[in-house]
Amino acid sequence: MSVDPTIARFLDPQTIAVVGASDRAGSLGLRTMRNLDGFTGRVYPVSRRLDRIGDRPCFATLADLPEPPDCVILAVPAAAVEDEVRAAAAAGAGGAVVFASGYAELSDPAGRMAQDRLAAVARESGMRLLGPNTTGFATFASGARAGFAEFPGGVPEGRRGIAIVSQSGAMGLGLAQAAEHGVAISHVLTCGNSSDLDAADLVAFAAGQPAATSIALAFEGISEPDRLLSAIRDAGKPVAVLRAGRSPAGAEAVRRHTGTDPHAGFDWNGGLAQAGAITVVRPERLVETAVFLAKSAELPPRAGQPRIAILTSSGGNGILAADAVAAAGLPLAALSPATTRALAARLPAFGAAHNPCDATAEASSDPNLVPDCAGAILSDPAVDALLLPWGKAWDAGQFGTLSDLARRHGKPLCLVWMSQWSEGPGAAEAEAQPGLSVFRSLDACCAALSRR
Repeated sequence: MSVDPTIARFLDPQTIAVVGASDRAGSLGLRTMRNLDGFTGRVYPVSRRLDRIGDRPCFATLADLPEPPDCVILAVPAAAVEDEVRAAAAAGAGGAVVFASGYAELSDPAGRMAQDRLAAVARESGMRLLGPNTTGFATFASGARAGFAEFPGGVPEGRRGIAIVSQSGAMGLGLAQAAEHGVAISHVLTCGNSSDLDAADLVAFAAGQPAATSIALAFEGISEPDRLLSAIRDAGKPVAVLRAGRSPAGAEAVRRHTGTDPHAGFDWNGGLAQAGAITVVRPERLVETAVFLAKSAELPPRAGQPRIAILTSSGGNGILAADAVAAAGLPLAALSPATTRALAARLPAFGAAHNPCDATAEASSDPNLVPDCAGAILSDPAVDALLLPWGKAWDAGQFGTLSDLARRHGKPLCLVWMSQWSEGPGAAEAEAQPGLSVFRSLDACCAALSRR
């Protein structure tokens, strides 16, 4: 599925106009303006009441702008939206973001008709529309945080970022908060009621963005399932998918939430699998799976189930890891005699030089013990991936070395954060390493490894 250039103009804008721009504390207009403080392009506040907002002059209407805006953000009540959408189209805008609710999600003929009129304006003018009932979008490379809520995220130089595509705005923003513990996020794209742009369009756009190495998609309803499957299949980069509305009650809730069709009778499992998507059923697994796919993108592909080695400094966590590997149907790697000899020579006498390999609590006083064992294990041709349960929140200064080892050997190294202190010391530092994939549960880690 190719990307419409009008979508690229809209979602990667050089110029943004904010209709309903405001200086009133707590207003959508002020919150939106503040979100654009770091935008590298041009921002045009539109307000009939104000002459200036900060150091930016205001324009009374969209018709008064000095150039057609790539993106128009409508921070106005629903009663004013249709007129402003028409004004945006007349001004030659690339697209409009509609925050307002009260449309098809009401299951009311008047709401559906109002939404259809917005879509008709977009269709007839060639302008694109995001929403209604959306929190907007963020393209972090340019600082285009085109929404009223806080968008955490951004891709530090040299990092592999993920694009979050979510029908639900609140869910998209919640997923994006993974940035707070070190995840590199390139985009947050939310489509709400999908009157024009839908999840398929947003996946296709994200697929064409160099800053996005993988895509995390959370959706609930879409008008044409085949378009979405085509976008995933043609993405050219891995896509992790969470589909809401799988139960009858959930499907009915989808209709009330966004007024979209969950297509409950469609074979989503088969369709997504054939399209190459990696599906998850728990929201907490979506982002970490997408990050794993992004960090593994440069590794050589392999056929068949990966053979897993386990390295731990806690015998109990090693046993739990072995159970999780077995439950996922993954084989434990049979370490070569050379590897076991190398491990035995490095481990204390009470360690375990087999798989799982137990470096014991000696690792807390010997900072090179775990990296040395990891190097020996990763060098074994019988090992396809290394699983490292990290027993407590602790930055031992080893993450960079472990990351370098994984990249040097071209194998995934999955660090499973076993501590209940999710944001404790070391969490963000481990996540920031390009060769380490961090998971919050053994089950999630093994599921991702089984699908790579």
